[in-house]
Amino acid sequence: MRLARIVWLLVVATSGGAAQRAPSNRASYEFPSRYDAEIAAPMVHRVRYADDHIMLLEVANPPGYPMQMHGHPYPSVFARSSGRTSLGGLGPREQYLEPGGGRNGEHWHSAPPPKGTPALECTAADPQAPHRPVNHGTTPQHFFRIEFKRIDGDSPSVGWSGRGVARDRTLYEDAAIRLSEVTVPAGRSGSARATRFPAILAVDTTRAFDALDAVVGGDAGRSQPPTGLSMPRCITLDAGAVLAF
Repeated sequence: MRLARIVWLLVVATSGGAAQRAPSNRASYEFPSRYDAEIAAPMVHRVRYADDHIMLLEVANPPGYPMQMHGHPYPSVFARSSGRTSLGGLGPREQYLEPGGGRNGEHWHSAPPPKGTPALECTAADPQAPHRPVNHGTTPQHFFRIEFKRIDGDSPSVGWSGRGVARDRTLYEDAAIRLSEVTVPAGRSGSARATRFPAILAVDTTRAFDALDAVVGGDAGRSQPPTGLSMPRCITLDAGAVLAF
């Protein structure tokens, strides 16, 4: 089962001028890499795009599938156009490698759907300890997850030599989604654009979130960051919403 073509994922980052990279988020995640979702459970977690900043996973968990124990070492944004993210885990239906460790979804925050697209949801998540979810439903659990290998925050440039101009590029596209990255240097502005499809904006800098928050209007949904972190955050938008920042 695939999602209808209603989700446009937009990774938004602002940058300055000096070349400097934010550190990897994995430093605080001590579980071995063999638990990483795309390694431990590759039949369910398909890598659709990856670079040194983000990884886009498509997740499709069939009913009754004997899921492998797996974790997610980086902060994430979930994108759904059906179902809902279970905040705080799934209780007795889910098995945890560290049941009381506080890294099982307790700190996640979802954005409400935009006014005209009630099925659209996004969730900002901190790293998730290894777990074994079970789909007891009758249809696949299907969604996308952007994992931020680093959070750029408001530090200077992340190694991009864009010569001070805004950049908008498509990273991945299929029948269900388009993943685009927008980078706007500090002191510059991007061009106004209308979203062709309902959209989820996955943001890893405060400046970018504040700029978007000021223009997306009251019909958009906004998430808080995971408890204890300042980023990532996400925004849900209806088709036709105009972005200008």
